[in-house]
Amino acid sequence: MEITVMKDRQIEFIGYDLGHGETAIGRAHSGSHREPEILEYHGERTFVSAVAKTGREVRIGADAVNIAALSPRKIGAKQQIWVKFKSRDLTQSDVKIPTQLFTKTLFKGLTEEAQIQGPSKSRFIVGCPSGWSGDDREIYADVFREAGLKTCRVVPESRAALMTALEQGYLSLQAARDSVLIVDIGSSTTDFTYCRDMNAEDVGHNFLGSGLLDRLIFDRNLARQKSRKQIEKLIAAYPQYQPIMEYWCRLAKEEYFNGTDVPVEMIRRLPVAGGVYFEIRIDKTDADAILSMPIKALNGYNWPDAFDFALRETLEALGERAPETVLLTGGASRLPLIAPATKRAFADSTVVRGAEPEFAIARGLAWLGRFEYLHAAFKAAVTELTDPGGEVRLIARDAGDDLGDLLAPALVDALIEYCVIPVFQDWRRGDIARLNDVELVLQERVRSWLVSEQARDALRPVIDEWFARLQRNIEKVTDPLCRDHGLPAMVLSLDDSAHISRHLEGLSVGSPQLANLEQDTAIAGTTISAILIGVILAKAQLLVPLMAHPLTFIIAAGAGVGSIVFGRKALEGKMRSARIPVLARRMMTDKRLKRAAAEHRTELIGAVQTAWSGNASEKVHADLTETLQRALIERTDERAVLFLI
Repeated sequence: MEITVMKDRQIEFIGYDLGHGETAIGRAHSGSHREPEILEYHGERTFVSAVAKTGREVRIGADAVNIAALSPRKIGAKQQIWVKFKSRDLTQSDVKIPTQLFTKTLFKGLTEEAQIQGPSKSRFIVGCPSGWSGDDREIYADVFREAGLKTCRVVPESRAALMTALEQGYLSLQAARDSVLIVDIGSSTTDFTYCRDMNAEDVGHNFLGSGLLDRLIFDRNLARQKSRKQIEKLIAAYPQYQPIMEYWCRLAKEEYFNGTDVPVEMIRRLPVAGGVYFEIRIDKTDADAILSMPIKALNGYNWPDAFDFALRETLEALGERAPETVLLTGGASRLPLIAPATKRAFADSTVVRGAEPEFAIARGLAWLGRFEYLHAAFKAAVTELTDPGGEVRLIARDAGDDLGDLLAPALVDALIEYCVIPVFQDWRRGDIARLNDVELVLQERVRSWLVSEQARDALRPVIDEWFARLQRNIEKVTDPLCRDHGLPAMVLSLDDSAHISRHLEGLSVGSPQLANLEQDTAIAGTTISAILIGVILAKAQLLVPLMAHPLTFIIAAGAGVGSIVFGRKALEGKMRSARIPVLARRMMTDKRLKRAAAEHRTELIGAVQTAWSGNASEKVHADLTETLQRALIERTDERAVLFLI
């Protein structure tokens, strides 16, 4: 599916997984939802992180560790070779120099091969261990910018691994939101990252890299070489050749452990006068011996025991936060001992690993770059809708005006039935002494009723209808916007199976707050109930015509001569404060009360509507705009995962 965010050109996102042992490159485009592809460098999808420099000539990858590719005259003290140079300590020249040389050469080559747009045009997302701080990441990014990557951002590799797991479907969105422990096993480190609700937390990292096994394989094979002394002299004179030989041992290791215990043999020629060969062999006996060897860097533990210990230590550190899922990533996660050990340690968790864990980070980085770009563009467009002059803001203004018109009839009818008549019934029975007291009691009864379940039930149909109309009007604006950004229509709908009940509950008069559309929390501290109380008791003066009618009736029926002596207004004043006999009160029947209320119904509705059209409408418009903006942005963030599909 193509999207129209970029109409002038496709933006290219390059996921740069520069590993301590190997490197992989992923690529994604802004206008496509295809899975990020893995680029090849000189025919290899993953290539060793190595640099060889002789004079001005720079070789990387297999060329840097292929002695046969270098002419004899170039073998000498002036030649520099870097292998396994990734580190956060960029103050060291043997880290920064090879990092920049490798980067420049790699992306120059990919540009010349027309595989990428180029360092100045492509957008680069570079991975780093989860334990690196924000300052570490920014310094690291500066190194790559100096190397020519104009637009570069460094992000934790755990985020990339999570993205790939979601994209490829071996981790559901619900599982990702629950809790995931990402175990990223590289050549130099193993990183543990705990994720809950898509938020990552570094919970440990160590030097338990699979590269330690490469060194053991090298030592074991060196010990049985026929030309061992000559090889050791070569390494003493030219130390750069030992990491090359360790790399060859790594290739043998991967071939053996990714196979079915079939012995692996390799022969490589070394540049020693007369020709010397370095023979590498791994069989089951070798593998068992290597995996059981104590390793000084691991405090004397062998590699499997150290891995078991690291898993148990992580589980203990998490305590009651044991993960629902454990995600294995990194090329070394293919080692056959990894999955069984993880399942033993996390017996109550689901352990998953993708089909190509060595590409999980590169793909995820490219995917993350595209995802965040599309999400930011979409979010900016949504924000414009609620900015001054935005269409949603205008819709909110009309909706605020309409709500008063819709509420007034239902509100007046309900107040008469549940407040006015019951209060006059109390007065008629003598439970309320004076008519002046009736006014006070009625005001308090109205105030209490407006926040009651009864008010909720009486006014909810009106609010439901109002909200449904508001929703349809908003969707007329948001649906085309979603389609323009390559998303299904209704992505920003305020009504779906997961949220509609909360929307309507939030808008209920009886709920504590008006309309957070997502949660039952306040919008600027304003409630519909508070607004209605202000309108009814202060501005609409709902009680005035109702109070006048029973007074007129009582004066006409029971005051007699008093109205002539004192005058009507004076008598009304006396009547308000007088204790009218219960017998006279009984003449105020329910039927007469209802008829009086009916006569004034239109006047009362108009009073509420008029009062609402002032400050009440403005307040609802302001609060509704703020609420809609928050709800739409929250929905935008929630639905951001759709860019991953």
